Amino acid sequence: MFEKYIENFDPDAALKAFMHRHQMTRHDAIQMLRRKIPLESYYQTNIQAALKRRYPGAFIAKVAQGAYSQGGIPDVLCILNGHYFGFEVKRPILGEATKLQKKRIADITRAGGTASVVIWPEECFRIIDAWRQEQEA
Repeated sequence: MFEKYIENFDPDAALKAFMHRHQMTRHDAIQMLRRKIPLESYYQTNIQAALKRRYPGAFIAKVAQGAYSQGGIPDVLCILNGHYFGFEVKRPILGEATKLQKKRIADITRAGGTASVVIWPEECFRIIDAWRQEQEA
Protein backbone atom coordinates (compact mmCIF):
# COMPACT_ATOMS: atom_id res chain seq x y z
CA MET A 1 0.00 0.00 0.00
CA PHE A 2 1.40 3.38 -1.12
CA GLU A 3 4.50 1.75 -2.59
CA LYS A 4 4.13 3.70 -5.84
CA TYR A 5 4.53 7.43 -6.30
CA ILE A 6 1.37 9.52 -6.02
CA GLU A 7 1.72 12.97 -7.54
CA ASN A 8 0.47 15.84 -5.35
CA PHE A 9 -0.10 13.38 -2.51
CA ASP A 10 -2.35 14.77 0.23
CA PRO A 11 -2.00 12.65 3.39
CA ASP A 12 -5.12 14.08 5.04
CA ALA A 13 -7.28 13.40 1.98
CA ALA A 14 -5.82 9.88 1.67
CA LEU A 15 -6.59 9.14 5.32
CA LYS A 16 -10.14 10.49 5.02
CA ALA A 17 -10.75 8.43 1.88
CA PHE A 18 -9.44 5.30 3.62
CA MET A 19 -11.65 5.97 6.66
CA HIS A 20 -14.69 6.48 4.44
CA ARG A 21 -14.00 3.44 2.27
CA HIS A 22 -13.62 1.17 5.31
CA GLN A 23 -16.18 2.93 7.53
CA MET A 24 -13.67 3.40 10.36
CA THR A 25 -12.74 5.98 12.92
CA ARG A 26 -9.50 7.91 12.48
CA HIS A 27 -7.89 5.91 15.28
CA ASP A 28 -8.84 2.54 13.78
CA ALA A 29 -7.77 3.63 10.29
CA ILE A 30 -4.36 4.72 11.54
CA GLN A 31 -3.92 1.44 13.41
CA MET A 32 -4.77 -0.53 10.26
CA LEU A 33 -2.50 1.64 8.10
CA ARG A 34 0.41 1.08 10.51
CA ARG A 35 0.13 -2.61 9.64
CA LYS A 36 -0.45 -2.13 5.89
CA ILE A 37 2.00 0.63 4.92
CA PRO A 38 5.62 -0.52 4.61
CA LEU A 39 8.10 0.67 7.21
CA GLU A 40 10.19 3.79 6.64
CA SER A 41 13.22 1.60 5.88
CA TYR A 42 11.39 0.26 2.79
CA TYR A 43 11.07 3.80 1.40
CA GLN A 44 14.68 4.64 2.35
CA THR A 45 15.99 1.59 0.49
CA ASN A 46 13.91 2.42 -2.60
CA ILE A 47 15.12 6.00 -2.59
CA GLN A 48 18.77 5.01 -2.26
CA ALA A 49 18.52 2.47 -5.08
CA ALA A 50 16.66 4.88 -7.39
CA LEU A 51 19.16 7.70 -6.73
CA LYS A 52 22.08 5.35 -7.47
CA ARG A 53 20.46 4.29 -10.76
CA ARG A 54 19.61 7.81 -11.87
CA TYR A 55 22.82 9.52 -10.68
CA PRO A 56 25.56 6.85 -10.91
CA GLY A 57 28.35 9.39 -10.26
CA ALA A 58 26.78 10.75 -7.08
CA PHE A 59 27.76 9.80 -3.55
CA ILE A 60 24.66 8.33 -1.89
CA ALA A 61 24.46 6.95 1.63
CA LYS A 62 22.04 6.08 4.39
CA VAL A 63 22.85 8.07 7.50
CA ALA A 64 23.08 5.74 10.47
CA GLN A 65 21.11 6.83 13.52
CA GLY A 66 22.03 5.74 16.99
CA ALA A 67 23.13 6.75 20.44
CA TYR A 68 26.33 8.40 19.18
CA SER A 69 24.95 10.15 16.10
CA GLN A 70 23.74 13.71 15.81
CA GLY A 71 19.95 13.77 15.87
CA GLY A 72 17.76 15.14 13.12
CA ILE A 73 20.14 14.56 10.22
CA PRO A 74 18.21 13.48 7.09
CA ASP A 75 18.07 9.73 6.44
CA VAL A 76 19.55 9.67 2.94
CA LEU A 77 22.30 11.94 1.71
CA CYS A 78 23.26 12.56 -1.87
CA ILE A 79 26.22 14.61 -2.99
CA LEU A 80 25.92 15.48 -6.65
CA ASN A 81 28.19 17.92 -8.49
CA GLY A 82 29.52 19.08 -5.13
CA HIS A 83 26.07 19.90 -3.75
CA TYR A 84 24.61 18.29 -0.63
CA PHE A 85 21.06 16.93 -0.76
CA GLY A 86 19.51 15.54 2.41
CA PHE A 87 16.30 13.54 2.22
CA GLU A 88 14.31 12.90 5.39
CA VAL A 89 12.20 9.89 4.47
CA LYS A 90 8.73 9.37 5.94
CA ARG A 91 5.94 6.85 5.52
CA PRO A 92 2.83 8.08 3.66
CA ILE A 93 0.07 9.33 5.98
CA LEU A 94 1.86 8.11 9.13
CA GLY A 95 5.19 9.88 8.95
CA GLU A 96 5.81 13.41 10.12
CA ALA A 97 9.10 15.23 10.61
CA THR A 98 10.00 16.07 14.20
CA LYS A 99 10.85 19.59 15.34
CA LEU A 100 14.53 18.64 15.37
CA GLN A 101 14.35 17.22 11.84
CA LYS A 102 12.65 20.39 10.60
CA LYS A 103 15.36 22.47 12.30
CA ARG A 104 18.15 20.42 10.68
CA ILE A 105 16.48 20.81 7.27
CA ALA A 106 16.38 24.58 7.81
CA ASP A 107 20.03 24.57 9.00
CA ILE A 108 21.15 22.64 5.90
CA THR A 109 19.24 25.03 3.63
CA ARG A 110 20.75 28.07 5.36
CA ALA A 111 24.22 26.56 4.88
CA GLY A 112 23.65 26.28 1.12
CA GLY A 113 22.58 22.64 0.87
CA THR A 114 19.21 21.26 -0.10
CA ALA A 115 17.11 19.20 2.29
CA SER A 116 13.50 18.08 2.30
CA VAL A 117 11.02 15.55 3.64
CA VAL A 118 10.14 12.94 0.99
CA ILE A 119 8.34 9.65 0.56
CA TRP A 120 9.16 8.49 -2.97
CA PRO A 121 12.23 8.65 -5.24
CA GLU A 122 10.34 10.81 -7.75
CA GLU A 123 10.20 13.59 -5.15
CA CYS A 124 13.99 13.43 -4.82
CA PHE A 125 14.37 13.59 -8.60
CA ARG A 126 12.10 16.64 -8.75
CA ILE A 127 14.16 18.39 -6.04
CA ILE A 128 17.47 17.60 -7.73
CA ASP A 129 16.16 18.60 -11.18
CA ALA A 130 14.91 21.92 -9.77
CA TRP A 131 18.34 22.58 -8.24
CA ARG A 132 20.03 21.75 -11.55
CA GLN A 133 17.75 24.16 -13.43
CA GLU A 134 18.57 26.92 -10.94
CA GLN A 135 22.29 26.29 -11.54
CA GLU A 136 21.86 26.58 -15.29
CA ALA A 137 19.94 29.88 -15.05
